[in-house]
Amino acid sequence: MHRDFGNPQRDAAAPDCDGLVDGWARKLANDQPAHASAVTRDEGPFYCATCHAEVILRKGAERADHFAHEAPRHGYSGGVEGALHRACKQEIHTALAAENPDGRWEVERTIPARPGLGIAEARPDISGRVRGLPVAIEVQASALGIASILQRTRTYAQRLIHVLWIVPLREQLADDGIRPRLHERYFHSLYLGRTYYWWPGLAATVLPVHYGASTHRVPSSEWYRPGIGHVRVGGYDAAYRAIKTPYCGPRLQISQDFAPRRRGPFIPENECKAVPACDLWLDRLAPWW
Repeated sequence: MHRDFGNPQRDAAAPDCDGLVDGWARKLANDQPAHASAVTRDEGPFYCATCHAEVILRKGAERADHFAHEAPRHGYSGGVEGALHRACKQEIHTALAAENPDGRWEVERTIPARPGLGIAEARPDISGRVRGLPVAIEVQASALGIASILQRTRTYAQRLIHVLWIVPLREQLADDGIRPRLHERYFHSLYLGRTYYWWPGLAATVLPVHYGASTHRVPSSEWYRPGIGHVRVGGYDAAYRAIKTPYCGPRLQISQDFAPRRRGPFIPENECKAVPACDLWLDRLAPWW
């Protein structure tokens, strides 16, 4: 049987990303490169080093072992991430400045480093004060690595600045199942079981979303096996690994419905990287866990 050892074709699920064409991805556990021919699925999860989306390891006899992007399940920015990121920053900034005229709100304010204290420079997408408390808002539209997210969160904690991570979408979130990317799942753990989404027109409000299980039916089948007898399998519901059901809370005003919250170090559920102690700008809803 012929086996093609050439480069896999570009994945149709992510037509604008070439990060997997040579069969390479990275392991989430240690951020080390992994070639599809040298790893197993048990060593995952894996992610694309270019777009940082979670990827699937595919092995077979008909073509070379390779990684593939998972198909998106809701209104991600696609090829217009830069425009979406800018629009989100400007719309939120304009609304917050109008709501809190004394908050000194700025877009991409540079906060100098403090080398003597080991504190790096910070440049939040949006920053200002709410009720006298310093708040930094980070708009996560592009594929920023998890390590960079954790480093920024740590830097804000060193400065006692409360951080709010937001995921912008091109359109309203779908309600028929979503596939959260790696950084969205980190935010979900960081903010006690919700990720904050924004789309054009929401001004300075966000939608908190909890990721619930999404299941599919495993069809039943049965047969007779000599020496064993009647065999029956399936006939039950199984949970998808990556697809989640979004449970949406009420839309929340960033300046009115949030408050400061200190979290100690923790390891997110089903993840490998620890989240450092941090100061969060967290909604006032009851935690999901």
